[in-house]
Amino acid sequence: MSLNWSLSEGENPFAPEEQCATNRFHFAESSATEDGALKDDMEEALEKAMALLNANVKNESRYFLVEWDRENAVLRLAVTNDRKEQDAADVVTCRFAALQQRLQTADEAAVEACSDKVNFCAKDYLSTCTGFMDYSLVAMYTDGPRSEVRML
Repeated sequence: MSLNWSLSEGENPFAPEEQCATNRFHFAESSATEDGALKDDMEEALEKAMALLNANVKNESRYFLVEWDRENAVLRLAVTNDRKEQDAADVVTCRFAALQQRLQTADEAAVEACSDKVNFCAKDYLSTCTGFMDYSLVAMYTDGPRSEVRML
């Protein structure tokens, strides 16, 4: 399954409260329901973010941040600075609509298991991505606030 990517200037379509005139949000929506298709779509989002690294990595870049919004099933990928406050111009975001519907009725253990799968998928992809290895970025993951990131 291939995702259809769109571009939004200055506003994250999956988080309307997130507005930043200096950001371009590359976004797609996945209708995947099976684990294999979910993994494929997550990897496609990671590939999209990797394709934008050259334009996004600057002297102040420190982290490649993988953020999982557990409530809305949204994956957000961004290069950010030391304090995780200033994201690079291009941000990749993907909403998993069918997964969100499934998680709304799931218990906390299932939601946590899903977050663990997202973490594993990102770690697995980045650990073998030669394009990512060309940059001195630290890969981080969070499924909560940015103050609670952990290394992949």
